[in-house]
Amino acid sequence: MAEVDEKVMTFVEETLQKRPKIQLEELFEKAKKVSGAVKDLSKRQFNARYPLQVKRRRSQASRGKGASRKGTGGSSRGARVARGKQGTVGPRESVRQVFLQFATDITGAEDRKDLVRVLASVDAYVDQVLKGVARL
Repeated sequence: MAEVDEKVMTFVEETLQKRPKIQLEELFEKAKKVSGAVKDLSKRQFNARYPLQVKRRRSQASRGKGASRKGTGGSSRGARVARGKQGTVGPRESVRQVFLQFATDITGAEDRKDLVRVLASVDAYVDQVLKGVARL
């Protein structure tokens, strides 16, 4: 999957902390000066790899601290999963999470080889779906 330069990630986190409304173009140009590896990325790839990930983590962290949404919690893969009263994941939600993870993995594939790798592991996703359906 995508390689993340920690130096750039730290820079993006700090910049977004100071200036949350910064334009992507300006952030991208500044990040190019931090690391030469960023120059090989398109704006879209840069946005997906760095600013969106920072914003997603912040969003998840703020939900955990403040008034959390009813019935949500973390799964072993880090995705939010609706839980029942006893803390178990329902079969529908379990299957839903597998589909969402599959879609996330496909969209995260930047090169053809990454996409092939995700598609080659489709049996693992099918097994997870069958486990979720077996709970019915």
